[in-house]
Amino acid sequence: MAIAFNIIITIFGFFLLIKGADYFVVSSASLAKKFKISPLIIGLTLVAFGTSLPEFAVTFAASLSARAAGTTADIALGNIVGSDIANLTLILGFSAIMMPIAVKKSMRKQEFPFLIALTILFAAVAYFFQSDKLIVWWEALILLAFFSFYMFLMFKSHRSVDLDEEIHFVDTKKAVFLLILGLGGVSLGGYLVTSGAEYIAIELLVQSFSMTATRATTLVGLSIVSLGTSLPELVTSIVAAKKGENEIALGNVVGSNVFNTLLIVGLSGIVTPLGVNGDVLVDMLILIGITLVTIFFCFTGSKISKLEGWLLLGIYFTYITFIIIRALGLL
Repeated sequence: MAIAFNIIITIFGFFLLIKGADYFVVSSASLAKKFKISPLIIGLTLVAFGTSLPEFAVTFAASLSARAAGTTADIALGNIVGSDIANLTLILGFSAIMMPIAVKKSMRKQEFPFLIALTILFAAVAYFFQSDKLIVWWEALILLAFFSFYMFLMFKSHRSVDLDEEIHFVDTKKAVFLLILGLGGVSLGGYLVTSGAEYIAIELLVQSFSMTATRATTLVGLSIVSLGTSLPELVTSIVAAKKGENEIALGNVVGSNVFNTLLIVGLSGIVTPLGVNGDVLVDMLILIGITLVTIFFCFTGSKISKLEGWLLLGIYFTYITFIIIRALGLL
C-alpha cells in the first residue's frame, strides 16, 4: 500500500515538474524582453536558482539533521555531485537531442572557464585544504565568496539583448504570476518525485537484494535523489530547447551547477561540516572529467550537436551502471 501511494505521488510530481518548467521558460523569457535583460542572464540566475531549489532543500535539510544529531552531512555532497553530473550529461544530452544547442562566444570565454575552475575548487576545498576530508564553515565561506564574484561577473558582462530575437512574450503581470507558479511547481514536483522514488528504491533494494540500509541509502542518494532533484533542470532545459530558447537551456545547466556547488554547498557547510566519503571522492574526480568533456563539446562547432547529446547520455548511463556495480560490492 505504501509503495502504491509513493508511485502516485511520484507521477503527480512529474506533472508538476512539466507544467512548472513550461511556466518558468515562458515567464523568464518574457521578463528578459520586457526589462531588456539578456535571456542568458535569466537562465544563469533566476531560472537556475529556481530549478536548484530541490537540491537546496535536500542538502540543507541533511545539514540541519546532521547538526541536530551531532554528525557530518555526508549525504549532502553526494546529492550535489550526483546532480551536477546529471546536469552535464543527462540534461544537456536530452536537450541537444531535442534540438542542437548553440553556444555563444561569451559563454566559451567566461562561463565555461569559471565552471571548470569552480569544479576543481570544489574538490580542492573538500580534500586538500584539510586532512579530515570535511568542508567546514570557513571553507564554505570561500565557496560563497566565489559565488558572489560569479553573480557580479554575470551582471557586469551580460547587459545587452538582441531585441530582434524572437522571444515568447506574455503580459508582465502574467509573467510574474507564471514565474511564481512555475517556481512552486518545479520545487514541489522535485520534492514529490524524489521522496516517492527514494522510498520505492530503498524498499526494493533492501528487500530484493538484501542490501544494507546504509548502502541502499548511499546508492539512492547518488542516483535517485540526485536525479530527482535534477528533474526541474531536465524538464526546464528540454522545454526551453523545444521552444528555441537555447540560451536558457544551456544557461540553466551552467547556472544550476554554479548554484549547487557554490551557494548550496556554501550555505549548508556553514550549518554543519559536510563529510566526504570514499564514493564521493571518486565521483568528484569523475565530475571534473565530465565537465572537461562537456566544455570540449561546446567548443566543437560552437554548439552541442545531437551526436554529442547521445554521447553525453551514454556517459550518464555508464556512470549509473558504475555506481550500481560499486554499491553491490562487485568492484
